[in-house]
Amino acid sequence: MKNPLKDLMEKKNWTYTDLSIIADVSRGTIYKVREGDTKELNKNILNLVKEIGEDPEKFKKDYQKFRKEKKKAILRQ
Repeated sequence: MKNPLKDLMEKKNWTYTDLSIIADVSRGTIYKVREGDTKELNKNILNLVKEIGEDPEKFKKDYQKFRKEKKKAILRQ
């Protein structure tokens, strides 16, 4: 599974800077979420997801699924 934040960025053609500005979070936060390095999604990102008409609950579930799959892949190495 692909990270839903990465999918959103690609779909909207947003850069780290673009998303940082519109979600009002640091580029570092964007990077950490995109890499799956953070357990919980930032509330500003979830608010943006809702603002553009996406379901924030589905977004959170997809992100957690992405993290679980990433963990499994790392453990298989």
